[in-house]
Amino acid sequence: MRHRLTTALTAAALLGALTACQAVQDASNTADKAGICLEALRLANFSPSTQNLEQTAEDAKKTSQDLTDLANKAADTTLRDAINGMAEQVQSLSVPDLDPTTVTSWAQQKLNAFNTLAQACA
Repeated sequence: MRHRLTTALTAAALLGALTACQAVQDASNTADKAGICLEALRLANFSPSTQNLEQTAEDAKKTSQDLTDLANKAADTTLRDAINGMAEQVQSLSVPDLDPTTVTSWAQQKLNAFNTLAQACA
């Protein structure tokens, strides 16, 4: 009888420890997602400059790569897809053809990608 009680208490303790570990893991995943979202939204604020096209091209390339690297850290597939979508949008900026019409069209598409990212972060 005593052996069964000891076994039951040990099993309960292990179950409690596993539940606690899962809660810590869930909290860690939430913190990771929040950190990734903050960084992704910061990077998503990329804006082209018509004053220095060469710098804009370099910044777009770097921002796109940073977003792609960040997407690779995301465990959540919806978030990963949204970050990759933003990276593709930033990369799609055609710097040699940068004029007000091109920037306006690109900015609208970027806004759509930004909204998708914001929803994935919610």
